[in-house]
Amino acid sequence: MNTEGKDIYYVKNTENGAWNEISTLFDGVRILSISGLFSKGKAINVYTEKWLTGGTDFMITSDDGIIVREDVDIKVTFIVSKRYATNHNIDESSVYNSFLDYMTNKDIWIKSKYAKRQVHCVATEKTEEKNIKLNRGNNSYIIGEIPLHSLEEPSYAS
Repeated sequence: MNTEGKDIYYVKNTENGAWNEISTLFDGVRILSISGLFSKGKAINVYTEKWLTGGTDFMITSDDGIIVREDVDIKVTFIVSKRYATNHNIDESSVYNSFLDYMTNKDIWIKSKYAKRQVHCVATEKTEEKNIKLNRGNNSYIIGEIPLHSLEEPSYAS
């Protein structure tokens, strides 16, 4: 069994729930990448105007001068394969569907020990497979991508 990427990415689907290591919760799943954990959203209460004279006027529309930002998008890229399963005897399609259901049927929290970041997010966009190679023994796999929208700014996680 290939253990690369194990014990790095965690998930939970209730605020006070326990963190579960993804490859333990879904045997055969490995996270390839999670992007957006260090992103900051676009400012939504700052207005600017550039003038022909070269100057720029701006206004922050909050009484306290604090800039409010949009929530960011997170992208989870993952693979489901027998080579990552503990017993090398999984149905990739079944595991893929179970993982997608978990990640897209409610709001979730994702934590990366590698990046030391966590985020509360929800799936709002279409999710689809990126590459499928099935019925090839241990060389079978499904690669998928899940776009998620954060519900709060990604934060530090120990």
